[in-house]
Amino acid sequence: MQRTFVAVALVAVLSAPLVACDKPGEKEQTAEGRANVQAQQAQDEAARKAAEAQAEADRKVAAARIDFEKARDDYRSSRENDLADLNKRIAQLDAKEITATGQTKVDLDTKLPPIHSERDAFASHLKSLDATAAATWDTSKARLDQEWDALKANVDKL
Repeated sequence: MQRTFVAVALVAVLSAPLVACDKPGEKEQTAEGRANVQAQQAQDEAARKAAEAQAEADRKVAAARIDFEKARDDYRSSRENDLADLNKRIAQLDAKEITATGQTKVDLDTKLPPIHSERDAFASHLKSLDATAAATWDTSKARLDQEWDALKANVDKL
């Protein structure tokens, strides 16, 4: 019986490390699982940060678009007021042309038709300003400013 007991004890002592040991590859699988979880967490965090950055960029674009539209509307409104004032002056010159005589009549007859054409072109370009994109705003505004300056100078000469 003692032998049996010794044999059983020996078997128990020798098999204990085998029972306590992990299965082959279990540690590797656990480490791989942790790595996969960490990788997924990193991807989730990167996606969250990217979404936040995109949302912030969208907010900035919307704010810039609003600012641009306000600036464009303010400019258009200002130029429309300028044009209304200039139209009054042109109407006065048209009335003067009807009653003028001599060199004054010749000057008005010669200079008013091009002024009317310039004014009509300017008014048309001013109306098209609503369709102007932010990318071409500076060019369009500069062109309108030049047209305005030339038109106003021509009217001022009369």
